[in-house]
Amino acid sequence: MVNFRLTPNAQSDLIDIRRYTVEQWGKAQSQKYLSELRQTIRLLAETPFLGKSRLDVGENILSFPHVSHVIYYMVHERQLVVFGVLQGFCRKYS
Repeated sequence: MVNFRLTPNAQSDLIDIRRYTVEQWGKAQSQKYLSELRQTIRLLAETPFLGKSRLDVGENILSFPHVSHVIYYMVHERQLVVFGVLQGFCRKYS
């Protein structure tokens, strides 16, 4: 599996992360952090079951940490679907 898709909620999360990181640490750090985050998502697309099963959030939901955020995703029709990128262990999707 190599394909992945970001839901509108995940896209919004990434925009918020970018905005916050630029305000706190500058544009260069924001670009670096988001690039690393995208690399982590690509890694998950290649090996999706690296993540932890999150039955507390929903059936077939997995999560994987990236620095100070957690990527929430599922595998649907041989595609990784990222539906949230949240700070720490926030339970927005519970």
